[in-house]
Amino acid sequence: MTETLKIVIVGNGFGGIYTLKNLHKFFHNDQRIELTLVGEKNYFLFTPLLHEVATGGINPANIIEPIRSVLGCCLHKFYLGKAEIINSKNHTVKVGNDLVSYDYLVLAGGAETNFYDTAGAEKYCLTLKSIDDAVKIKNHCIAQMERASHTEDRNERKKILNFVVVGGGPTGVELVAELEELVRETFSHYYAKEVIEDVSITLIQRGTELVSQFGPKARAKSLETLKKKGIEVMLNTAVKEVGASYVIANENTKILTETVIWVAGIKPAEMKFEESVSMSPDGRLNVNEFLQLENQKENFAIGDMAFFKQENAPLPALAQVAEKESATVAKNIYNLINNKNPEKFVYKNSGNLMSLGQWKAVGQIANFTFTGHVAWFIWRTVYLSKLISFRKKVRVAVDWTLNLFFPRDISQL
Repeated sequence: MTETLKIVIVGNGFGGIYTLKNLHKFFHNDQRIELTLVGEKNYFLFTPLLHEVATGGINPANIIEPIRSVLGCCLHKFYLGKAEIINSKNHTVKVGNDLVSYDYLVLAGGAETNFYDTAGAEKYCLTLKSIDDAVKIKNHCIAQMERASHTEDRNERKKILNFVVVGGGPTGVELVAELEELVRETFSHYYAKEVIEDVSITLIQRGTELVSQFGPKARAKSLETLKKKGIEVMLNTAVKEVGASYVIANENTKILTETVIWVAGIKPAEMKFEESVSMSPDGRLNVNEFLQLENQKENFAIGDMAFFKQENAPLPALAQVAEKESATVAKNIYNLINNKNPEKFVYKNSGNLMSLGQWKAVGQIANFTFTGHVAWFIWRTVYLSKLISFRKKVRVAVDWTLNLFFPRDISQL
């Protein structure tokens, strides 16, 4: 009888799910192989569209895919829980009360919000890493509008209605663009004019420019579009402290607000090991050219957890990086099982896309930058194609179509 080889994947984000899909292509109906997934949620979350859930553009249920429903045919076992301890010597992963054994391990646990030890940030800021975060942001914004509608003191009302986003990367830019449209195109239907006039949206960016991973033309277009929307963009501004009703930026600039959404950075999700492992200064797992942990040929790491340098620079924390790494890892596991040499990973950027609101987007492929309706249509087409099930593709497409003709949903969830 042939011995079963157990491949365990930790994490059900882009890296983990695409690793599972790619392994399935290699080992479909292969009785030697057992594929196991460990995840803290029983669904795959399409994180690039979280900002649209947070602003009422998409139903939360439409960007999550139940694991057993969409990947059940290629999944032998699924453990709902956190991978607490990795024992590389014994080839085990502790998940709650279960000890999961493996022959090959793929670590794709993703990342969590990094507050960089900013005073008060973790306590008072909203974040945007989960479906619960997105719903919380939407509920909070609606609650602020309701409070403001009964507030006579205008200075107090302005404080209630000042929405501050910290972080000028793609998530921050997309979020403020959608927030502005939520106010202008939806809230304006239901709240008095004087209330809408007191709404302000501020984007704070520590660096000198927005979306640093884009080229100069795309960065300039992003800033220009946000300013045209009436969004205040504060560049070269570092948040020093966050309180219940204020933000202190740089040395002594005080911004009165009750809404601070922190999307300024990430750090790898915590992963504990019985043995010492090599890590980068920021806590990511060092991997070699085959995406294996150093001196551990059966253990791989990808996505936000992995530190991989190419051309003397670490790869960015992008979904497309994790997706491309997953293909190489799956191929290398297949090669090792079949006594072949693993292949080196080489990252080739497919281009960057970012929404700037309804009918507006910016895209970049190599040195070519495109904007406007064409970029917006391409952005939506690409994102739809990345959703796993046809059912969710249709539902998101329906949500987007309805948004062209009707105000967004403002029901609290």
